[in-house]
Amino acid sequence: MSVSPPERREPSELVINLGSGIAMVTAAALGAVAGAIAGSKLPADQFAWTGLALLPLFVLLEVSLRRLVTLFGDDRNAARLALAGAIVIGFYGAWFGIRSL
Repeated sequence: MSVSPPERREPSELVINLGSGIAMVTAAALGAVAGAIAGSKLPADQFAWTGLALLPLFVLLEVSLRRLVTLFGDDRNAARLALAGAIVIGFYGAWFGIRSL
């Protein structure tokens, strides 16, 4: 039984590259802006409304996913998961940041 070294991927084939990193930072920034607006405008006792504030960003993600998937090595699931995660982290980071002031 011979053990061969793992296949080495070319830098252009890596899932996280400069383009996908920029897309994730942009998604997090959009989420942070939406979170800051929602955190400053929505009443503190109505936390359930935050999901509605995220809905337009998720619709935008799904509409533009066809163009963004090329940045993630044509892996739709990786693109969707990374960008949706960046949106949520940015949103709730800003939400809780505004609420703690």
